[in-house]
Amino acid sequence: MAIEERVLNKLDFDKMTSRLAGYCLLKRGQEIARALSPYTEQGEVERALEETGEAKALLRKNPLFSVRGAKDIQVLLERAMVRGVLTPEELLLVKDTLKAGRIVRQGILESDLELTYLREIVLAIVPQKLLEEQIGRCITEEGAVADQASRELGELRRSMGRLQQRIRDSLDGVLRNPAYQKMLQEPLITQRSERYVIPIKQEYRGSFPGIVHDQSSSGATFFIEPMPVVHLGNELREVSIREQREVLRILQEISFAVSAKSGEINRLEEALARMDFALAKAQLSLELNAGRPLLLSQPQVKLVQARHPLLSGSVVPLSVELGITFDTLVITGPNTGGKTVALKTLGLLVAMAQSGLHIPAEEGSKMGVFSRIFVDIGDEQSVEQSLSTFSGHMKNIVKIVQEADAYSLILLDEIGAGTDPTEGAALAMAVLEELHLRGACIVATTHYGALKTFAYKTERVENGSVDFDVVSLRPTYHLLIGIPGKSNAFNIAARLGLKESVLTSAKAFLNEREMQVADLIENLEDTQREIERERRSVREELESAKALSQSLVKEEMRMALAYEERMVKARDEAAEVIRQAKREAEELIRQLKEAMKQEQKDAQSIQQARAGVRTLSGKLDKLGEGEIQGPAVQSSEIKLGQTVYMVKLRQKGQVLELPNESGEILVQAGIMKVTVSLTDIRMVPEEKPNQARISGEGRLGMSKAESVRNEIDLRGMLVEEATHLLDKYLDDAVLSGVSLLYVIHGKGTGALRTGVQDFLRHHPHVRAFRIGQHGEGDFGVTVVELK
Repeated sequence: MAIEERVLNKLDFDKMTSRLAGYCLLKRGQEIARALSPYTEQGEVERALEETGEAKALLRKNPLFSVRGAKDIQVLLERAMVRGVLTPEELLLVKDTLKAGRIVRQGILESDLELTYLREIVLAIVPQKLLEEQIGRCITEEGAVADQASRELGELRRSMGRLQQRIRDSLDGVLRNPAYQKMLQEPLITQRSERYVIPIKQEYRGSFPGIVHDQSSSGATFFIEPMPVVHLGNELREVSIREQREVLRILQEISFAVSAKSGEINRLEEALARMDFALAKAQLSLELNAGRPLLLSQPQVKLVQARHPLLSGSVVPLSVELGITFDTLVITGPNTGGKTVALKTLGLLVAMAQSGLHIPAEEGSKMGVFSRIFVDIGDEQSVEQSLSTFSGHMKNIVKIVQEADAYSLILLDEIGAGTDPTEGAALAMAVLEELHLRGACIVATTHYGALKTFAYKTERVENGSVDFDVVSLRPTYHLLIGIPGKSNAFNIAARLGLKESVLTSAKAFLNEREMQVADLIENLEDTQREIERERRSVREELESAKALSQSLVKEEMRMALAYEERMVKARDEAAEVIRQAKREAEELIRQLKEAMKQEQKDAQSIQQARAGVRTLSGKLDKLGEGEIQGPAVQSSEIKLGQTVYMVKLRQKGQVLELPNESGEILVQAGIMKVTVSLTDIRMVPEEKPNQARISGEGRLGMSKAESVRNEIDLRGMLVEEATHLLDKYLDDAVLSGVSLLYVIHGKGTGALRTGVQDFLRHHPHVRAFRIGQHGEGDFGVTVVELK
């Protein structure tokens, strides 16, 4: 059963879908985004979340991947299907869409990522390479039918060119003729009604032989086609008509080819729209710093440090759970304390997750799938329907009581408000009890103290409150679970200066039982608040200890890595000393042999000296080949994508394949893929993100040689500033082993692109460069291959 649109609008879900649509490039993709609504089947929710996760992984690896270039061509296809003729510009739109579909399909199918659901989308795309080539051959990029579209068209246009040249030559002769010089208004050739004419003064109209085709607005000039070129003009007109008919025939032929493939093109366009929508979900997730919640089989919710996605600035995170240790949460507290925001945050994030959108919450957040979401939030009064505020709320509650079940999420704001407090509280408790017994997950806000007692007494019903600072008289917006809220009316009144006698009189109006209950709840509140403070303190200390422990582990790994690097360096230096010693010893032996031949020295002494040199060299070799100390690496420690240090190569790389039966892993080091034994690698501590990023002045962080992105953004810079920054970036890219990178300079006037490419053309690190292709940024990006 679908969740009602009215409910989703109450939760501001329509604002989220509009925001999502803003990331879509295609009109059809925007329609899919705006029509998005929560799924109620777990399999559908799982699929939608997986699709978003795959698109997010794709964008992280290739931030420029998109359906850019595709156009909305549904109207064109419909016209082609009823024998309509598409214009050259419209055919170019079709060609661009076919090309975009082919490139998107190829990019997904050739990706080394696990893109199960995205692959299902692009498998619906059937590449139309022949149609794409036909349009590209017949239609120029300027939107005209090309000469090579057909042999006849080429002949006709060449014939037109020859006739036009003969006409111009003849007219040039007229202009140079002295007899006509005084008749000319201007010595130029122009066109009127597709005929070549010469401007003649009005008084010589009868003296100049030819046909008048037009007159200036002042009447002083007549545009006359000289008689010698009239027959050439007629012939040119006939050829021009034949050329137009041939152009129309070619356009009809291509339009018919589009019509014949309309079904496959429709599916291609729909697949591109779905891909556009999936990428929009991923971009929204990246913008919100959101993540995928764990999907549960039971209707439960646990949000950890969740944030309302539509709130900006400093947002107090919300942590709440339902259906795990309790099913109903009664939140009390002062007005403007954040109770309604907490309700909307919970409802909106559940709706987002069930729609396949990632939610802005921390790791550990999880939720099940609810078949219905019921909401009673805001003022429901209606003048047209003669409904008061209470009647409007009751109309919603009646519907909820009739339809809710154990798979329902129910959010009730100020339940029982708008009528007599005693009756309202009683009615609220009865409604909550009825819904609670059905097993629904419920969150209700209220000011009624009786509901606090109800929560204390009822099993699997919990109190909650939004914290309030009595000193500053301001809410803190922190949701406290297990602690009922106070109205703080007396405290606020006292802080604002109300006389003590009036406060004492007010308290006297409360009966003794109410005072006892209030005192009991206040004592419980104080106790639970203290427990909560201690819990927070312990949690902070644990997190601090955990962070310190992780820091120490990383430091230990860094020290071990530095030690190994020093050992490898020392071994290399020792090996060099050995090689030098061997060379010197061999040279010494050679000299001794020469001396022996010349002076008949003792050969035995020479051999003994050589043996001594070899003995010394062997000792040095043994020393140079000693074991390198450091922590051993177990196969269970290796993870895909992990950075490791290869001892023999003295390089870092990323793990591409897990250990095989021989204890070897495949590692990517720069542009090389190397198979390395576990005994020859060491663990590398994880670096903090963005440790090496380019600053505004072009400086790099301390670890730039280890962590360089494969793109640099130069947009908005002058050429001199951009090339200076690019020079440093290329040096760092070479050090880090990057072989292919993207220089983003934007399109603009093209001055920055020209300056950048001139600089790259002579740079010693650059092997080649090219303009970005579709999906890489087109003319706004230059793709650089390093040596």
